[in-house]
Amino acid sequence: MEAIAQFVKVKNHRVTIILPEDFNADEVEVIILPNSKKYQIPQVQINEAIEQTTLYFKNTLTELDHFTLSNEDKILLEFRDKQPKEDFISAEESVNRLKKKYGV
Repeated sequence: MEAIAQFVKVKNHRVTIILPEDFNADEVEVIILPNSKKYQIPQVQINEAIEQTTLYFKNTLTELDHFTLSNEDKILLEFRDKQPKEDFISAEESVNRLKKKYGV
């Protein structure tokens, strides 16, 4: 995760943010807060928070990061996707049948 924190002047109710050349993103989240010297966080702490956040996201894997489909899985899913939808039962019906059959 890349993050940029900067203080910019507001001119005519407009703010211009110039991004570094190596900042590659198609979409960004912009949060605008008034700059209050009273509550300003020291840059050292901001840098540390950015570094720790970056490390966290680099080292955090979700279950989806470990999930891959085999070619057989993909073929089966494509086959199932082409089947008439009326041939399938709902998830609720499937659970009810399992409960009835196995007493779950």
